[in-house]
Amino acid sequence: MSDRPDTKARAEALVESWRPYFVAEYERDSCNTRRQTFDEYWRWVKTFLLVGGSGHAGWLAQTTSAVANVRDETAKQELSARSQAIGKQIAGEWAKDSACRKIYSNPLQGRPNLLDWGRRLQRAASRDRGDGHEIAAALKSVESEFEAVVSQ
Repeated sequence: MSDRPDTKARAEALVESWRPYFVAEYERDSCNTRRQTFDEYWRWVKTFLLVGGSGHAGWLAQTTSAVANVRDETAKQELSARSQAIGKQIAGEWAKDSACRKIYSNPLQGRPNLLDWGRRLQRAASRDRGDGHEIAAALKSVESEFEAVVSQ
């Protein structure tokens, strides 16, 4: 999402609307509930989705930027919805205490990690011809890696 106040407010409202999902995700993981309060978890969820870190924008801004040049409006909307859905799932796992999560922040901590996924998405957006195919392939790759690690 861009830094425009209306875009930022929409992103914040979207994430807030997801709060019940994150409450359920938090409560489902006894390892994490013993190590981290919901408020801490929620802060990390919002950091990933809205703020970002290490010089990178939050997931919602990154994915909004990635799909910005997709010309077909239907494809753009589908990619946006898909990137929001996977971002929501990633946030639910990554926001956990480091002793409980299966996704890392950067390659030095382990794989899979947010830095690699963000770079993959950025590279796909730069290669995309405006049809969204490269971005869709990158999102599919991230989804596959996510599913593989959380199903273990």
